[in-house]
Amino acid sequence: MIPTTTTAARPRPSDEALQVSAALAAEIGREIDSAGGWLDFARYMELALYAPGLGYYSAGSAKLGAAGDFVTAPELSAVLGSALTMTIDSELASLGAATVLELGAGSGALAAQLLDAFAKLGREVRYEILETSADLRERQRRALARFGDRVRWLDRVPETAFAGVVIANEVLDALPVARFVKSRGEALALGVIRDGAGFRWGEARAVPGVTAAGRALEQKLGLSLPDGYCSEVCLALPAWLRTLAASLERGALLFVDYGLVRTDYYHEQRASGTLICHYRHRAHDDPFVYLGLQDITAWVDFSACADAAVAAGLDIAGFTTQGHYLSSALMALPPGLRPALDSPREQAALKTLVLPGEMGERFKLLLLRKGSQGPPLPGRDFRHRL
Repeated sequence: MIPTTTTAARPRPSDEALQVSAALAAEIGREIDSAGGWLDFARYMELALYAPGLGYYSAGSAKLGAAGDFVTAPELSAVLGSALTMTIDSELASLGAATVLELGAGSGALAAQLLDAFAKLGREVRYEILETSADLRERQRRALARFGDRVRWLDRVPETAFAGVVIANEVLDALPVARFVKSRGEALALGVIRDGAGFRWGEARAVPGVTAAGRALEQKLGLSLPDGYCSEVCLALPAWLRTLAASLERGALLFVDYGLVRTDYYHEQRASGTLICHYRHRAHDDPFVYLGLQDITAWVDFSACADAAVAAGLDIAGFTTQGHYLSSALMALPPGLRPALDSPREQAALKTLVLPGEMGERFKLLLLRKGSQGPPLPGRDFRHRL
């Protein structure tokens, strides 16, 4: 996810978009009232992103690309798609399987790149997409129409376990997170309350799940966070990963996202957390404006992902940065998949994807396996840091 600027000067939405935003605000307001005037932020974020027909990922506004709010790696270049094809192909070969399930396929750009690359390899795959957004699903159908019945859309995680590979690019960061602040020696949940016609942060409250998560976090860190320290925790992650693990008879899950390991995520210098919003390529930290029109996200705690994966019966097969991954994987690409880097645009895109100051360090790849063996994930192995 690449916002092009970080200024607070945001363009004004259209009147039609503001009407959708007002309808979502009314729905959230009713839920706040039903909850007694205070709503846990995780639930607020869930509604802001996924409320049917109104949430950011459910309504019809443009989200990705130049006309949207941010750009993902597949919109920049086919470089990542080419590299991921070879990694996925190796996993499928070790499984003797041909099913790829993509979670949250966005614009469909990555799916198209993977399918084109598989065709060049002469490999037939059954490509499935689990997409909860009706708007994005329709956009994907248009983008992938040329692949015909090679692509199938799912409404939910498969109930019958399958052998194959699950790929998710920038999905983990879209899971709702609880916000907490350390106060009087405990992690207290931050909530949302009404503020006239809008919303604002409410007082911190003791919520059992958040407080327990804070204690567990400090135990794993081996330190006590100072009072006033504010951050996020994704309480939905363990159940979400258990569901994915249960859908696999044998196979691999490959996550690509921006995030940190636990010791970096909850570093003393990151005392305000990682919550960030994107609107029309502007990044800011106010989740209460332009409801349903802006993305709300938090960085991924990859250590928490690893813990949840192990608890779900998965093996941690690889963990590296996107820069290290691409630097290694691109060198091993067969000639037919090597991207053309002869234009200034492609060269600039590669630098964005690989350099530490751009996406190369911020983005990580986490490879999980269940009942399977395969080659090492390309790139330097950072599993010891998890």
